[in-house]
Amino acid sequence: MGSRKFVITLLSVTLLFSSSIPAFADKPPRRILSGWLPDYSLSRNLPTVEGNLDLIRDVSPFWYGLTGETSIKDKYALGRYTTPKAQVIARLKANSILLLPTITDDNGKLVLANMLAKESSRNNIVQSLKALVLSQNYDGIDLDFETFYTKDGRSSWPALKPNWILFIQQLSNELRAQGKLLSVTTPPDFAKETKRAGNSVYSWAEIGPYIDRLRIMAYDFSTSSPGPIGPIAWTEDAVKYAVTQMPASKVFLGIPGYGRDWVTKVEGICPSAFASSVVVGAKAAVVMREALNLAQNNNAVPVYNEKHAESTFTYRKTYMDPTNSSIFCTASRTVWFPDERSYAIRTNLVGKYRLGGIAVWTFGMENVAAMSAVREIAKSIAPDQVVATISTETAQIAYGSILNLSATFKLPDKTPVSALNVRFEIKNSNDANWRSIAAGTTDAAGLISIPLVIGEKSSIRLVSEGSWERDEGRTAEKTISVVPKILLPLPTSIKAGATYPVTGQLLPRIAGLKLAVLQDGKPFGSVTTDVNGNFNLAIAPTTTGVHTYQLLLDAGPKNSAASSELFTVLVR
Repeated sequence: MGSRKFVITLLSVTLLFSSSIPAFADKPPRRILSGWLPDYSLSRNLPTVEGNLDLIRDVSPFWYGLTGETSIKDKYALGRYTTPKAQVIARLKANSILLLPTITDDNGKLVLANMLAKESSRNNIVQSLKALVLSQNYDGIDLDFETFYTKDGRSSWPALKPNWILFIQQLSNELRAQGKLLSVTTPPDFAKETKRAGNSVYSWAEIGPYIDRLRIMAYDFSTSSPGPIGPIAWTEDAVKYAVTQMPASKVFLGIPGYGRDWVTKVEGICPSAFASSVVVGAKAAVVMREALNLAQNNNAVPVYNEKHAESTFTYRKTYMDPTNSSIFCTASRTVWFPDERSYAIRTNLVGKYRLGGIAVWTFGMENVAAMSAVREIAKSIAPDQVVATISTETAQIAYGSILNLSATFKLPDKTPVSALNVRFEIKNSNDANWRSIAAGTTDAAGLISIPLVIGEKSSIRLVSEGSWERDEGRTAEKTISVVPKILLPLPTSIKAGATYPVTGQLLPRIAGLKLAVLQDGKPFGSVTTDVNGNFNLAIAPTTTGVHTYQLLLDAGPKNSAASSELFTVLVR
């Protein structure tokens, strides 16, 4: 995506869209839409996401760059934003959107390739990426490593390919152990019989078992000279090949929301202010929502090209020297851009090939009609609903005990859904959002089970990932209470009349809880826990004989009621 990254500040336009696509008002749309949030224009991109939540299941903040085996550049932190990143993350998570931040290869030629060739460096990169995901409780990560094909050269691919595969395998294992997802974004590749120049270094078939998303960047076909951004035949050939290399439900088609405006001819002498930008071959970016404005302002009429499924127009523009009207030049320019028809025909490939969905570069570039087209198509291919049921042996466990949690996933007609990817999610009193703690797959009966150890009172649910055939399945929330464990290391015998200070502990470690103390079954005061769950107790029995001590804890928002064992002390 390095070649796609640009900043555009233009006026917006709202387009009216008419289509022959039938309406499916009574059906919810399939969540087939994903895409990128770049490190700019959040004021436009975020509302676009929030206005289409019924279509979206995941979003990739385009905020990070790998600069070394243990160093990651935070592009969001480098931008001049008034909204803290944590607030943006919370805003997205509040809408139950999966966050798969994209990390680019921001190293020079062959740097990453050479690092992947060394086991120690490869391990360091894996751990760095894992740490990034865990630090923000992201749902996974999206790799956009384009240097392999933009700078390294094809001669480097035979040596790189096996190292790339090893890297993906290792990263996948680390992320899946944490219940996280792995997405890989690549340029197109093609079957040999198409005789198209592909990008085989990304090894789609070999990495397929280890990734959860493959996003194909089906754009930037024409860069140096005027032409379509992602012609439909070229795009479909990439899709056809991808679904032979891995399950189609893992494949997401990348769709451009931008076009380009090329200079094809220059007449006259351009003023110095335009001397470097208005030259033959120069190009500017045009976002979809502004393309019609550009045409209208220059008295041009866009023509939809059926062969490439994109629109194009030409115009002439004169550039004047503001201080000398005799100095000017006139440029002939050609524009290619996608429109709502482009989005519709590409989104239809989701249904045709049973893809996971589409991924747009970027949210906020499209016009209103384009998103309407996506929604109508998504409604026409709405998936089966999944009914998920959670069960546990008990709603309360002792601290340190194992909870056996299970769930079944079935279709509405009671048919079990097997081989379904499921993640276990938890939320306790300290969590603002749900977080994944494990992942697995259902068996032939649609059943999945896992033993868990829970430290404090928590809510638990299981969520299956949506696919072509089925929508996301989500169990009801189950609250599990944890009975605390009270430790009190009293001596077995003491002398009468002496004072014995003892430090006990409450597990889990919760500060500020008051425990009542009983001596010989009668109230003997109370103690309060500190931040480590510790408390101090002093006993000073005055009579000889056998004395008993016990601590009691009332139920609270973070804990169940609990009592310690009955401690016996011989007083001599």
